[in-house]
Amino acid sequence: MNTAVKQRADVCGMLFRVGAALALGAVLSACADDDLKQRPRSGSGSGSGQGEQEPDDGFNPDAGGSSGPPPVDAGGLCGNQIHQVEIAAAPNLYFVLDASGSMLSAASARATRYDRVHEAAVDLVRNLGPLINVGAAVFPLDATAEAPCRPGGEVLPVTPGDPFSDGQASRPTTSKFSSATRVEPLGGTPTAATLAALRPKLVELPGKTVVVLATDGGPNCNSAATCDAEECIANIEQQCPEENCCAPFGLSGPGGCLDRDDTVAAIAQLAASGIEVYVVGIPGSEFYGDVLDQMALAGGAAQFVSPFYFKVDNLDTLGNVLSKIASIVVSCEFDLVDPPPDDGQTNVYLDEALVPYDPENGWRWKSSVVVELLGEACQKLKSGRVGQVQIVSGCPTEVAR
Repeated sequence: MNTAVKQRADVCGMLFRVGAALALGAVLSACADDDLKQRPRSGSGSGSGQGEQEPDDGFNPDAGGSSGPPPVDAGGLCGNQIHQVEIAAAPNLYFVLDASGSMLSAASARATRYDRVHEAAVDLVRNLGPLINVGAAVFPLDATAEAPCRPGGEVLPVTPGDPFSDGQASRPTTSKFSSATRVEPLGGTPTAATLAALRPKLVELPGKTVVVLATDGGPNCNSAATCDAEECIANIEQQCPEENCCAPFGLSGPGGCLDRDDTVAAIAQLAASGIEVYVVGIPGSEFYGDVLDQMALAGGAAQFVSPFYFKVDNLDTLGNVLSKIASIVVSCEFDLVDPPPDDGQTNVYLDEALVPYDPENGWRWKSSVVVELLGEACQKLKSGRVGQVQIVSGCPTEVAR
C-alpha cells in the first residue's frame, strides 16, 4: 500500500464468545497496524466512503487486511463492551427410545442393545451442545411383569444443550439426559400409545421439533387389536408353538399383534402438526422393515430410497446414523443481537482457527445481523469437533483466496 495514504490506527477487537448457551460473548481487545478500508455487510452501504458499488452478496472482497484476533480470555478489554449472540433456531431434538424387554438382548460381551443406543444418544447430545435443545421419552415407562404394556412417557423435558467449552467445564444437560434415559428395559413396545400421549406436549414446544424414534422391533401392546398369524409378532419371529399366538386366548393374546395401523396414524398426526419423525431401526428390527418404512414415510422424514427408515445393521455405526440425522436438522446460523458497529471488520474463528469469508466452505452474512457457516465449516461445527465459536470484530475481514 502507498505509504502516503496508509493510515495507522488502533484496531479494537471485539470478541463475541459463543459460550454458555451461546447467549453471551465477552469483548476482547487487540491492536494492529493494517489497511482499514471497510468491507460492507449485507444490507449496508460501502464502508470505504469512496462510492464503490456494493457486490450482490453485500461484501467487498477487494478490501485487504490480515490482523489476527485478540487472544482468547485476554485481559485489558478495549471498551469492556459486551455483546449478545444466539444460535439461530436451535431445534428441539426429542428422543423417543424403545426400552422394551428385547432391548436387553446382548449387543456385545458387556453391553445390551439399550446400552449401545443410550451411549450413542448421549454422545450426540454432548457433541452438539448448544446447537440443539434436547428432550427424551422412553417406552414403556414403569412397566412391570404384571403390566408390561404401560405407555411410555417423558423422562427429560426439552432443555437447552450444554455450552461450547474447552472440555473441562461441566455439562449439566448431557448429565441430565444420560441419567434420565438410563433405564432397565422391560415389557412390550407400546409405540402408538406413547406417541399419542406425547403429542400434546410436543406440539406446544416453541420452534422446530423433530422426534428421533429408535426401536429394535415391531410395535404392539394394543389390546383391542385382532390379527392372524402373519401379523402376530410371536409368529413372525418364529417363537410361537401355536398356529396363531395372538388369538384371543393364545399365548400372546391380541396385545401381541403388530400394531401397524395405530402406530402409523400416531406418527402421521405428529407430522401433520409440523413435527418430523425420524425412524431408526436397530438390530432386531429386521422382521419389521415394511412397518418401519411405513412409519418413516408417515413421519415426513423418510430417506429417498428404500429402506426409507434409518436402518442400522451394526450398532457400531449408530452414532454415525444419529449424526447424519442431526446434520439435517441443526442450524449453522448465529444471530448477533448486538452486531458490530463497523462494516467489513468481522472475522469468525472455530477454536481460534480462522474461518475465512467464503460462501462455499467458510462463512457469510446471511443478513446484516446473521452469520452463517457454510460447507466444510458448517459440517465441522455439526460434527461436534468444535469447542468454541468466536465472532470477532475490529480487524479487517479475511477472505478466502
